[in-house]
Amino acid sequence: MDLEGKGWRCIWEAKATLGESTLYDARDNCVYWVDVENPSINWINIDSGDKGRWVPPMWISALGLRAKGGFIASARDGLAFVDSKAQTFEIFADPRPDATIARLNDGVVDHKGRYWTGSCDSTQFEDSTTSENKEDSVRDFDKRSTGEFYRIDADGTIATMERNVVTGNGPAFSPDGKTVYINDSLPRVTWAYDLAEDGSISNRRDWRTYTPDEGFPDGMAVDVEGGIWIAFYEDWMLRRYSPDAELLDERRLPVRQGLRPGFGGANMERLFLTSASNALSDDAKREQPLAGGLFEILDPGVRGMPNVAYAG
Repeated sequence: MDLEGKGWRCIWEAKATLGESTLYDARDNCVYWVDVENPSINWINIDSGDKGRWVPPMWISALGLRAKGGFIASARDGLAFVDSKAQTFEIFADPRPDATIARLNDGVVDHKGRYWTGSCDSTQFEDSTTSENKEDSVRDFDKRSTGEFYRIDADGTIATMERNVVTGNGPAFSPDGKTVYINDSLPRVTWAYDLAEDGSISNRRDWRTYTPDEGFPDGMAVDVEGGIWIAFYEDWMLRRYSPDAELLDERRLPVRQGLRPGFGGANMERLFLTSASNALSDDAKREQPLAGGLFEILDPGVRGMPNVAYAG
């Protein structure tokens, strides 16, 4: 099997069902990621290639570095402090008003060491991850908007930042920390907000909307030039946009379900991407033998912003 193609290299044939949360940790030079549907935290040293895996007591959908060691995580039962090497897991809060209708999804630490995480409508999530044709699941957004976005400060205070979200992904933050981008994936829209020093947001606008031919905007990463890299679920593509939403670059992937880009390396000059293999037919699996793999996107041409640790 060919593990390298035009602009990409598969560094782990992981066969993940739903690979998410690509996160570089300079403390051990590893890229971490999770498989949501086959619950695990996975890591690979990007120089030696050494790999590790730990099965937590429940699924995790997102990781952020934690200054005290290990990670802060979004998980099935709420927010958790996790250390995959020490194999510890502790739920410390749940921001959702009703955990029966919404599940936590993506999450990122901002420049000030605050953790942001979104939730998504549980019914829409189940439909979209079990249907091979995701278009069949896109409906009833007026009823399937139970998701929200939350900000968790260093002292543990939780603030609800946005409501009426269908499938929250991101967020991502501009290099100057003054703009936050959020994807609502299934409605195919990226919002931008003004971000104040105290973490409050204002002036929501549709930064970019997408056509069905462009797929669903999923995970995001920002580079030092302010470029926003977005993986498009169901469209084989990773795209880079300017802060003004102009398309700057487009990379075709060997998999249709690219999920979360993330920069890493000593100078944040390398770019990595998780993917999924859920609900693929036998024909689709033959067409995409690397589905669920972890990829390096070759020669991104720009460095990423350094990852900040949660301060709590």
